[in-house]
Formats: sequence, structure tokens, C-alpha cells
Amino acid sequence: MGRPFIASLDMYRKVPIDLLEGTRRGSILSTMAVFTMFTLFFLETKAFLGSTLATNLALDSNSDSQIRVNFNITMMDLKCEFATIDVVSVLGTQQNVTQHVQKFPIDQYGVRQRYQQRNLKQHDVQLFDSTIEETIEELHADGEDAISLDETTLNVALEENTYVFVDFFANWCSHCRDLAPTWETLAEVMYEVAEGRVDQFLEDNPHKEHEYSDEDYQAAVAVELPVMIGKVDCVDHHDLCMKTGIRAYPTLKFFVDGEEKGDYRGHRTVVELAHFIETMEKEHKGKDTD
Repeated sequence: MGRPFIASLDMYRKVPIDLLEGTRRGSILSTMAVFTMFTLFFLETKAFLGSTLATNLALDSNSDSQIRVNFNITMMDLKCEFATIDVVSVLGTQQNVTQHVQKFPIDQYGVRQRYQQRNLKQHDVQLFDSTIEETIEELHADGEDAISLDETTLNVALEENTYVFVDFFANWCSHCRDLAPTWETLAEVMYEVAEGRVDQFLEDNPHKEHEYSDEDYQAAVAVELPVMIGKVDCVDHHDLCMKTGIRAYPTLKFFVDGEEKGDYRGHRTVVELAHFIETMEKEHKGKDTD
């Protein structure tokens, strides 16, 4: 007798367990499949949770390494040393370009002065005056005009002179040795200016009944000296240089009425040094007049 139709209807029939048998090939394939799925799951999860930085750099067609920008800004009440220039790009990058900007001081009428002030990097500065062909020995043949100072004589010089310009150097420093002829020439120029003033005074005021002695003449030259040019060997006077705050050689310091007015950082030529002295004197005399 056959089975009823309802009893024969089964959509979830099972295969008998005795018909199932594992094989070596199946085990290998199964292991590879599980390893592959785990690897894909790990990589996809890592990529989803991680982040990557994408950049895109576009260059223009300009082949020049630098771009020149001309501008003219006049500030009547701002010192050149306090004026700085920053360049900010559209991306927010900020760069200080003050060392590439030329500055000129102006007087109270807005007229540009001769001395050119500029923030210079060390490799931009002319370290000595190449137009001076004499050696320091040849310049010293008729005596030293740049006066060697120690702590005692420096204090005396600051007390007796309104303007004192001092070169703090080390005798082993090559830059100091290169600067020595320039510094001595500057001292000679200052001394000749003083002699010229005294000689002009004697010509304008002849004294027939009195003759000036050499001592009187030298004293008059000292009084008319525009600025005293001195030098300090920091090897021999280490404590003095440390007390003065010398950290590099050579360091050129300018003093007015015994007070330090800062270091000179411009070109180390006689003309530039003379212009700097002239500017400092005018600034000081302008304050005295005020």
C-alpha cells in the first residue's frame, strides 16, 4: 500500500550521514577559503577605518628662481630696524623676506638719506673693503690710528668721547684679519677729518703771537675727532668681551655718550661705515636739539 500524499511531501529532506565523507582536497580548499575570507575582511576593515593624505602639486611656467616685487612704503615715525616684511600665500604659508628688502632712513621732511639700511644675511654682507690694497703692516708703518683698548682705557674712552666705534675681534679669526685693514683705514679717515677741521680753524683764526705745540695740536685734533675708532682683542681681554656680550667675531659696537647703541650689521666698507657714523651722529644731535 502506498504512502499518503501528505506524508510523501517533504521540502527539507536530509542526506543520510553515512553518505557524507571528508576528503583531503576538500580540507585544503576549505582552509584556503577561510584564510582568504579572513584576509579580505581584515584589509577591508583596515581601509574603512584608516585615512590617507592625497596631495596635488601644480607648478606654473615661470622658470626664474625668484620673483621681484617693487613697492615703496614711507613711514615717518618708524625706525628701519623695526620694519619687517612677511609674505603670506593663498595657502596660508608665511615667509619673512625682510633680509631681501632695501631700507633707507628719511629725515623729518621725508627726504631719503644716504646711508642705506638693510637686514642682511651673513653671506650677503661685504666682510671687508676690497678696494683697500695695503696690508695691516703697511698701514701701521706710520702708527696705529685704531686705538687698542682694554677695560680701563675703554671706560676712559667712553667718558671722554661722545662717539666711540669699537671692533671686538679675536686674533685667530680670519674674518677679523680681513677686516683689520678696513678698520685701520676708517680710523685714518676719521683722524684726517679731525686734522682738517683743526687746520681750517687755524687758517680762519691766525694767532701771530702764539705758536701751537705738537701737544696742543694733538689735543685739538682729539676734540674735533668725529668718532673715536677703537679695537679690543677678545683673546687678551676675554672677561671684558664676555661682560660686553660679545658672542661672535668680529662684532662692531657703536657707543654714544657712554651708552651702547647696538651692533653694526651692514657692509663692512669704509664708505658704508662712514655713512653709518654720520647717521648715528645726526640722530643723536637731532635728539639733543629736540
